[in-house]
Amino acid sequence: MGNSTGSTMYMFGAVIVIYIVGMLLYQGFQWIKKKRAQKKDEEFRNSEK
Repeated sequence: MGNSTGSTMYMFGAVIVIYIVGMLLYQGFQWIKKKRAQKKDEEFRNSEK
C-alpha cells in the first residue's frame, strides 16, 4: 500500500490553511462593509443638520 500518512497529513494541513485564509478574507470583507455603512450613516446624519 505504501506510505500514505505523509500525503494525508499534507492534505489535512492544506485544507486547514485554505479554510483559515477563506475565513480571514470573509471577515475582512465583512469589516469593510461595516466601515462603509458606518461612513454612509455618518454622512447622512451630518447632511440632516
